[in-house]
Amino acid sequence: MDSHEPSVDSKDREERIRARRLRITEKIQAKESGEAGTSVNVQKKKETDRKEVVKGKEQIAESRRKLRLLLEEGDEDVTKVRVEGDDRENQRRINEEAKRLDRRQKLLFEAESSARRNAAIAMKWASLFEKEIPLELLNDMEAQREACLKVISQKDQLVKEFQLVLRGKDEEYVKSLKRWAEDIDGLLGAMTDQFRQQQKQYEVETEEIEAMFRQERKELITANRTEMELLMEKRRNMEQAHMEERQNRIEQNQEQLQRNRLKDSEEYTNLKIKLETEIQKLEQQLEVMRATYQLNTEKLEYNFRVLSERDVENSNTINQQKRKLARLQDNLSSLMAKYSKTDKQYKQENMDLTEEYRRITEQFQDLQGKYRHFQASDARKFDEIWGMKESEVKDLLGKVLQADKIIHEQQLGLYWYPPNEEQVNAAFKEARERAKSMGKKKAAEHAAQGDSLQALLADVRPEVRRMLSLLCDEAGFLVEAKVRKMLEDLPRGEGDKIRVDSILKALAISNEQDIDRLQRFFFSDDEQGEPELILPDQACLAIKQFLKEQMVQGNQVATSFHAGTPEEEGG
Repeated sequence: MDSHEPSVDSKDREERIRARRLRITEKIQAKESGEAGTSVNVQKKKETDRKEVVKGKEQIAESRRKLRLLLEEGDEDVTKVRVEGDDRENQRRINEEAKRLDRRQKLLFEAESSARRNAAIAMKWASLFEKEIPLELLNDMEAQREACLKVISQKDQLVKEFQLVLRGKDEEYVKSLKRWAEDIDGLLGAMTDQFRQQQKQYEVETEEIEAMFRQERKELITANRTEMELLMEKRRNMEQAHMEERQNRIEQNQEQLQRNRLKDSEEYTNLKIKLETEIQKLEQQLEVMRATYQLNTEKLEYNFRVLSERDVENSNTINQQKRKLARLQDNLSSLMAKYSKTDKQYKQENMDLTEEYRRITEQFQDLQGKYRHFQASDARKFDEIWGMKESEVKDLLGKVLQADKIIHEQQLGLYWYPPNEEQVNAAFKEARERAKSMGKKKAAEHAAQGDSLQALLADVRPEVRRMLSLLCDEAGFLVEAKVRKMLEDLPRGEGDKIRVDSILKALAISNEQDIDRLQRFFFSDDEQGEPELILPDQACLAIKQFLKEQMVQGNQVATSFHAGTPEEEGG
């Protein structure tokens, strides 16, 4: 930066004086030998310093430009991952819309064709009643049966196609999850590489900037040393000239001093006369001031009396304010008593509401027990109704078999083979057992949802307790908002139990096997082979891996169910 130099055009008087003195000094120095060369050297030195400073700034600007380009390349890589993901999702939606329109077209086509065939079949039933020859009636009935079988087979084929589409959707969902995980891992890797590149580039640019500044420092030191030598030579020349000038000034000052002594003696005589005259004038002014002082004294006494009377009035006002303050303090005491009474009343209401809340909680738990009891009772009633309906179905089945026997033997003239009674009874027994197991499973799921977790959490191992404590600290986002609001008013111990119960329900954990599977993700072996709890910042990753495994198992169960459905229908 250029230093501020004084100017003769400035508004400051001192600055203008300094500017003139500086100009006179420069003119005197210009007369000395070699002064012009020195000025040129100093000017060149300033220009060199400016150039060196510009070099350092240019190096810093270049380094910033390189680092900015590196950041832009990293942003382009991240944006590329997002664009590719959006493009894949867009293509998937376009393909899905085309497949949906195709399925809809198939449904419409099948509905129209089925309606036409059903109408044709319905029209032929009237002509069957007009047939009197059994052989023609048999042929027409076989044709009707084949037409019905074609309609049913077409619908079964469409159902199988949609089941295959559903299975493909499940597989596509799993693949999409894997692809998303791979994209996230790739993005994290790219971010890590970018961070390392930036760190390396920052180190390189810092070293280059430091090298440039070291070079500038070395050049500045050399230039300053040269300048100092020139200035020292100049100083020695100036000191020599100053000594000669000082000697001349001393001789001139001695002569001037002698002249001033004579002049001062004359001025002393004149000044003495003048001062004696001033003393007489001051004595006269002193008399005037004494009279003024007397007058001011009388005025101050009068003011003192006025202030004394005002002090009495102020004392009366203070007494009135004190009485007013006493009344206000009485009002404050009454208000404090009223506040204490109201506070006790509200505290009692708070205690009553808390007791009411606990009582309602106990009633809710009792209601849950009654709900499970009535659920089991409904299951028993379901079994009884099932047995009653099974008897009615057997009676209807007997009537249908009797009608079928009459049709075969009397109308068609064919020998009738009765169905295997053991197979029929086995089918009824299997259906009854399946319905009973489904009812028990539903009742057990609702009952075990609350009781199994409470019984399971009542006596747990120390490792599981540590894992549940870590879940309470790191997985609070799995707790519902209503439960979090309720936990604010509960003690710490009871609140932890409810919090753990809510988190396990959110993770779909209902038995000890699920807790053991979750424990595998929260413990790892240390150097001695002992199980060690993971760090808190790894808890979310462990929950994600557990849910991914649970999702894979659910997809496998669904796939096996869809694969077994056609076989059960065929059986």
